[in-house]
Amino acid sequence: MSEKKISYSDYLNKVHGGWLGKCIGGAVGAMQENNKSIMDYTIDNIFPDEIPPNDDLDLQVMYLQEVLGKKGTFITATDLAKAFTEFNLCLANEYASAIKNVELGVYPPLSGSINNKFFKNSMGCPIRSELWGFISPGEPDVAVFYSQMDGMVDHEQESINGECFLAALESCAFFESDLRKLIKDGLKFVPKNSELSRCVNYAIELYDAGFTWEDARNNLVQLFGAGDASYSVVNVGITIIALLYGEGDFTKTMIIAVNCGFDTDCTAATAGAIFGLICGASELPEWWLGKIGTEVFTGTVSIVRPCNEILYLAKETCAAGLSLLRDGMTQTEIIDVPKDILPLLPLPAIIPAISLSVEYEDNTPTIGFEERRTVFITIENDTKDIVNGTLVINLPESLECDEKSIELSVTNTKRVALTFYTKKNIELLPNRNIVNLTFSTDSEEYTCEFGLIGAACMKVIGPFWDNYDTRVYSRDPYKGVRQNTSDGGADLKAMFTSYVNVDREYINESFKELNNEKFKYYNFNEDVISLNNVVNYKGSYCVYLVYNVYSPEEQSGITLHVGNNDEYKLWLNGTLISQDRDHPMYMPYNNTVGIDLKKGGNRFIAKLMRFNCDVEFSLLMRDPRNRAHYVVNLGSILE
Repeated sequence: MSEKKISYSDYLNKVHGGWLGKCIGGAVGAMQENNKSIMDYTIDNIFPDEIPPNDDLDLQVMYLQEVLGKKGTFITATDLAKAFTEFNLCLANEYASAIKNVELGVYPPLSGSINNKFFKNSMGCPIRSELWGFISPGEPDVAVFYSQMDGMVDHEQESINGECFLAALESCAFFESDLRKLIKDGLKFVPKNSELSRCVNYAIELYDAGFTWEDARNNLVQLFGAGDASYSVVNVGITIIALLYGEGDFTKTMIIAVNCGFDTDCTAATAGAIFGLICGASELPEWWLGKIGTEVFTGTVSIVRPCNEILYLAKETCAAGLSLLRDGMTQTEIIDVPKDILPLLPLPAIIPAISLSVEYEDNTPTIGFEERRTVFITIENDTKDIVNGTLVINLPESLECDEKSIELSVTNTKRVALTFYTKKNIELLPNRNIVNLTFSTDSEEYTCEFGLIGAACMKVIGPFWDNYDTRVYSRDPYKGVRQNTSDGGADLKAMFTSYVNVDREYINESFKELNNEKFKYYNFNEDVISLNNVVNYKGSYCVYLVYNVYSPEEQSGITLHVGNNDEYKLWLNGTLISQDRDHPMYMPYNNTVGIDLKKGGNRFIAKLMRFNCDVEFSLLMRDPRNRAHYVVNLGSILE
C-alpha cells in the first residue's frame, strides 16, 4: 500500500486547474510569441480578442486520445512518433524535421536529432510535460519515464531535460505546494552539469539576490539566451522567473511570463499550468476563468474530440491516471473515487513473445553512393523456450545487403549485424529507402521496418580564391610579383590572407561547360552541409556545389528554404533563383523562394563563399499542398 494518498476530488481539482492554467497562458502568450524584447503588457491588453489554438496543449490532447486512449499505458516512443506524424497539423521547425525523419523510416531515439541541427533543443517537447505529470500524481519517476519517450520524438537532450524537469515538478505538485521545493524535486531528474540545471539555479540565485524581474530576465538571457527565440533552456528559466517573481499572484505571474519575451505562449502556458495545478481550479481568479471560458478547441491536430470542455479533458486525464494505477505503473492511492469514474484506458495488450529492434552504427541512419552502413538488429525472446526462426531481409530497390535471410536460434537475446550498401552502377539514390524485416517461426511472424536515408550526393568544384580583392581592382594591382603597397612596402594583408568575390565567375556561369570542370563527388549525410571535411584550404574561398535532384513527378509551388551563414548564389535548371550578400547566423529559413520541380532531373547549383568560418548551407523543400510537409520523394542523380 502506498504512503501517498489523494482523494479523487482533489486530484480532479488540481488537474482541472492545471489545464485551465495551460489554456490561459497559451492564450495570453500567443500574440507575443518569439519577440525577444522585454514588453510592457498589462492586465488591460494582455488577453487576445480571440483565443487561438495552441500546439502546446493540442499535442497532449492528441497523445491522450490517440495513443494512451487506444493503446493503454504500455506505450513506446515509436507509438508516440507515429501519432505525432499522423495527426500533427503544426509543421513548424523541429516538428517538421521529426515528421520528415519518421516518414523516411527513422524513429526515436534518432527522429529528434537527425537533420534537426538548429531546433533540436527548442521548446517543442518541454511544453508537452503536463500530461505526463498529471497522469502520474506523486510519481515523478513515472512522469519522467514517459517524458523521455516523448521528448526524443523531436528533440535532443537539453530539451528532453526541460520536459523531464517540468513533468517531475508537476507530478510532485499534487502533494507539495512550496515552489522552491518543487523546483528542487524537479531538478533531481536533470543532470547537475546540464545547461538546463544551471539556468534554473541561476534564476533562483537572481531572485534571492533581490534583482528586479527585468534585471533577472536580462542577466539570464545574457548567459543562457540564443538567437532562436524557442531555445528551451532560456525559456524554462523564464518560466521559473515568472513563477518566482509572481509570488503566488496568478495575474502577476502571467504578465511577467509574457513580458519577458522569447517563446511566450510556452513560458506563460507552462507557468499557468504549474500555478493552476498547485492551487487547483477552485482557487484560480474568476476574472481569468471568465476570460478563458470552459472550452478548448484543438486546431493544430487532426482529431475529433467527443467533448471540448476543459473539465472533460481533466476527467479524461484523471481516468488515465487511474489506469496507470490499475496497471501497476504507479503506486499513489487515489481514494474516494465515485463509482461511475473508471480507469478507461484499454487494458495492456499481450506483449508479443518476440520483438525486433534496430540500432544504427554510430547513430547514422543514412547511406550514400558507394557507402556501406551497418545496422544492428536485436531479437528479444520473452519466452522460456529457445525459439528457432528465419530472419528475412526485404530490401528497397537501391540497396544490397550481405545477407538475404539468416537462420537463428534465440535463447534470450540475439544481436545480428547487417551491412547494407548501394547497388553497383546505380545512377539514382532515393531519399527514402525502407528495409522490412520478418522473423518467421513455425507458428508466428514478427515484423519490423526501418529506413536508411539516401544522402545528398553533390559534385564539388573548387575551391577558388584570389590574391587580390577583385571587388576593388579590375586587374592584379601587384602585376604578378610580390604584393607591395604603392610606396614599395609589403602589403601584409594581401600576403597573409586570400580574397573571394561572389560576383566573380570562377567557372563559366552559363554552366554550358560544366562537364569539363574538375570535380569530386561527396555524399552529404545531413541536411546542413558543412565543408570542413570537404575543403582543406585554409582561408577565404569559393566552391560550386552541383546537386542533381530527381523528382518522380512534376511538383509545382514548392517552398524552398535556404539556410546560410555566408554569401551565396543559387541556380535551378540554369535560372538564378536566390542569392544573399549577407553573413548571417545560420538558420534554416534565412531565405525562402517558390520553385517548380520538373519530372525527372533538376539541377541545383550553389555558389558558396567562405569568408571567416566554416560554411553552413542547406536546401529544404516543403510542399504547401501537403500541410507543408518536407518533400521526401526525391533522390540524388549521378551524372
